[in-house]
Amino acid sequence: MKKINKTVLLVFSVVILAALIRVWGVNFGLPQLYHADESNKISIAQKMFKTGDLNPHYFKKPTLFIYLNALLYIPYYKLGEILGVFKNPNDISYPITLTMGVGYSALPTSVLMARLLSVAFSTATIPFIFSIGQRLSKKTSVGLLAALFLAVSPTHVMLSREITENAFQVFFMTIVVWASLRLYEEGKTIDYIIAGVATGLTISSKYPGVLIVIVPICAHFLRSEFKKGITDIRIYYTLFLAPITFLATTPFALLDYKKFLEDTLFEVDHYATGHPGMEGNSLVWYLTYAWGTSALIYLFALLEIVRGLYTRSKNIILLSVFPVVHFVFIISFVVRNDRTLLPLTPMLFVLSASFIVYIWRHFLGNRIVIGLFASLVIISLFQPIMKTYQEGVRLTTPDSRVTSMAWIEEHVPVGSRVALEAYAPFVNPDTFFVVPVGVMINYEPDWYVEQKIDYLVFGHGMYGRFYLDPERYKNEITRYNTLFEYEQFELIQLFNDAGYEVRIYQVDHSDS
Repeated sequence: MKKINKTVLLVFSVVILAALIRVWGVNFGLPQLYHADESNKISIAQKMFKTGDLNPHYFKKPTLFIYLNALLYIPYYKLGEILGVFKNPNDISYPITLTMGVGYSALPTSVLMARLLSVAFSTATIPFIFSIGQRLSKKTSVGLLAALFLAVSPTHVMLSREITENAFQVFFMTIVVWASLRLYEEGKTIDYIIAGVATGLTISSKYPGVLIVIVPICAHFLRSEFKKGITDIRIYYTLFLAPITFLATTPFALLDYKKFLEDTLFEVDHYATGHPGMEGNSLVWYLTYAWGTSALIYLFALLEIVRGLYTRSKNIILLSVFPVVHFVFIISFVVRNDRTLLPLTPMLFVLSASFIVYIWRHFLGNRIVIGLFASLVIISLFQPIMKTYQEGVRLTTPDSRVTSMAWIEEHVPVGSRVALEAYAPFVNPDTFFVVPVGVMINYEPDWYVEQKIDYLVFGHGMYGRFYLDPERYKNEITRYNTLFEYEQFELIQLFNDAGYEVRIYQVDHSDS
């Protein structure tokens, strides 16, 4: 009984640690909205609540995440009504979006509510990771170490603070793996059902989540011979429930199939053809990113996969299938980023923990080996903890988008025509005539003069991405340099607070 209580206490401690880390900085940027997707997702959820129209009219991502956010507005509105803040649903104001990554919310509490929902799903993943690790190895230490790895993972922490689908996908995906391990070991019908429903919810969080279906399939056939497995009707429960659950939670994939096909095909084309600043050398980029965030943890996971193949451990092989298949899948695309790597990280953390505990027990009598390995384990934890800490400090430190917004309000004449680039500071459209241009080089310098633009506001989140890869984007850099050096454009303010650069140019119309 003492052992159970101690384990529960330790798991609970890791859960609390994970929650605290994720809550730290969850209010980043507010009332500005820096993330390119948050304004849109908030607006769709609010519109559903206000109008009762459950069709999101947006399918670049599935809709489960949006429905969950829309449901939150019921208690949110009721509380606001009791406090006298809201008299009718239309009092909940939509966020203002000027261009990509430039938004503003007059109701920061609505943003915090949605971000905290992501935090909740992210944190709820921890106990399942513990259970998977414990079930994989029959050792509590593996589950606890895997849970700790996920709790401090810089990738998981960062993406858990956003109003995006990522934390939801990982949560449901983890349940699929958890049920699949149970299915493999015990063969209970309920686990086939759980795996099927959770697979559908994973797909309804992000479309590529469909790959997780290979885990219950592999679990089923690892447990049974092929001939026996193919006739066992329970695997068809899983395969039937997955699409049914997906359609139940993304129903307008059928009800508005034309828009659904249009948006999903656009997203596929987007990842296949490119996204400025997130494209090219996918394999090298992912390996470099992994090495720079949790190097030894991923290395230990790779060694455990090799050990599992060598020893023919079905448990390890089962847990390795999805990370391997998913990694092969994502490196085939031109676009690469941290959120596409995220889904394979929880299972890699479990595999890594399994390898660490195996080495620890295997060489327990050798003090030198254990001492060296213990040092490596400490180092393996130190790197992601430091990365997560640095990211938290960055998020909680006001950057140039805050200081430059205040400067514009104070120094730029009311009514000035301001050309605004993506990821620049928010410029109040009630005070200034804002011309959102997305990417400033979309237009030649003369265009800005002809349009009587008074100020150009550049955001490093847009123009800076091109300078990071001068070979690939040499044409774009040349065009930006032309703007920066144009004789009628004078750089009047350069902000670089917290490492984020904002440039403000004034246009000289004296010769016009």
